[in-house]
Amino acid sequence: MNELILDKKRFLKGLLISLVIGIIVILTITFVTINQDTWISLSYVNKKYLFLAFVLMVFAAVIDALRIKMTAEVVNEKITFTEALKVYYISNFAGGITPFLSGTLPTQIFLFNKDIRNKMTLGKATMVATIMPLIKTLVFTIFTPIIFFTFKRTITNYTILSAILINGAILISLFFLFLFILTARYPEKMIGIIFKIQHLPCILKFSKKETISHFFDKVILEIKEFHKSFSLLKENWIKLLLSTLYTIIFWGTFFTTAPLLLRGFNLNFNLSHVLVLQVIFYFILPFMPTPGGSGTAEMGFASLFSFFVPLHLLGLFVGVWRFIVFYFNLCIGAIVLLVEIKRLKKRKRRR
Repeated sequence: MNELILDKKRFLKGLLISLVIGIIVILTITFVTINQDTWISLSYVNKKYLFLAFVLMVFAAVIDALRIKMTAEVVNEKITFTEALKVYYISNFAGGITPFLSGTLPTQIFLFNKDIRNKMTLGKATMVATIMPLIKTLVFTIFTPIIFFTFKRTITNYTILSAILINGAILISLFFLFLFILTARYPEKMIGIIFKIQHLPCILKFSKKETISHFFDKVILEIKEFHKSFSLLKENWIKLLLSTLYTIIFWGTFFTTAPLLLRGFNLNFNLSHVLVLQVIFYFILPFMPTPGGSGTAEMGFASLFSFFVPLHLLGLFVGVWRFIVFYFNLCIGAIVLLVEIKRLKKRKRRR
């Protein structure tokens, strides 16, 4: 990941791929759905709500920076608000240009370990970067079934599909929570599993035995470091709760964006319906294979929201929503990363 985020050509290529896929899909949806009613409806758009949606995204960035800062304090590490904000934008960018958002976690680990004033050990950096998505998973796992079954009566056409998607996402989330607990509390059992995986015939076919052995030795070392850091979670449980609170506020902010845009387009909607659809969408977004979910995210959102967004506004609605919640942050992340690369190059020249 060091090479990825410091290689200007590679990350610009990833940015271009993400943008091109998303723009093509949005333009396709818009072209298919646009008609004379679209232009008439545009004259009634309330720009105030669109501006508020942008403000919400800035607020969400602030909240997530506070969440990153608080999570670092859980393992007795210090990080400034500015550094936390930098981690937010750069890691979001890395996730936005990689399949399955896979670049987010290793980028955060790299930044915590190499690029902040009080550099963390690799074990603590891994712990902080892992805790945040796990808290998000825990929040979603607890609140998603509650929200879904509370508002189940308001959903008609999507009840079966929604239940399947939610149950599938919850099972996957519980699996990752199980791995976290196993690694943190019973590292010897996790190491035993790693040894068994290491010697599977299908694994040995991928590379040389020495290379595989080196990789798994590194994984085992990380598990041991991770276990050492886990004891700090119990000591700083109040800060862990505050980090969880920031997570709830952060996602609550994201879920408010779509209703604001719907108001901006002067559309009537059932708030509980919009809430449930977004919960489903953001739960399955990390499993979308394209860079940052580009293309599949737009198609998925259009499909879910076509239930109550008029066809002639569907393409515009999806395009505006995706720009505000994703491409806006992606572009800011690219700028922050360019500035960071320039700063790091200056530091190297001084040496």
